[in-house]
Amino acid sequence: MEFAAPIDRIWRITKDIEQAAAVGEWEKAAELANERSPLLMSLSAKQTGAALDVLKQVHAINARVAAAAESAQSTLSAEYRSAIQATRNVNQYQRVAQF
Repeated sequence: MEFAAPIDRIWRITKDIEQAAAVGEWEKAAELANERSPLLMSLSAKQTGAALDVLKQVHAINARVAAAAESAQSTLSAEYRSAIQATRNVNQYQRVAQF
C-alpha cells in the first residue's frame, strides 16, 4: 500500500502486530502498539478516502488481535491455576510421604 508516510507506517506496524499476535509474541505486539500509538494520535481528523480505508482495516485488525489477546489471557490464566494446584498437590504428597 502506498499512502502518506504516517498512514503507511501505521499500516506496517499494524501488520507486524497482527503477525506477532498470531505467533503468541505478546511482548513484541505490545512494543509495536506502543510505537504505533503516537502515530495514530498525531493524525488529523481530515484524511483521504484511501487513508480512511486503511484506518478501518487497522481497526478491524485491532479488534481481532484484542480478541486473540483475551483468549490467550484466559488460556494462560487457566494454565497458571492448574500449575498452582499441581504444586499444592505435590506439596501435600511430600508432607504425607514424610510420615
